[in-house]
Amino acid sequence: MTDIISITASREDAERELAAARTEVDSLVATASPSRLERALERLQAAEEAMDLAA
Repeated sequence: MTDIISITASREDAERELAAARTEVDSLVATASPSRLERALERLQAAEEAMDLAA
């Protein structure tokens, strides 16, 4: 039972991080410096990879 709760929590955490990363990238696309946008895109990529692992 604890494993199921842990997996569910991990997936929810991954979903929240993915949503936050997407929001960050969307807000930066037009106005951010290239280095700031690159960091945001790296965060988005990491969040997408975490979602793949949580699935």
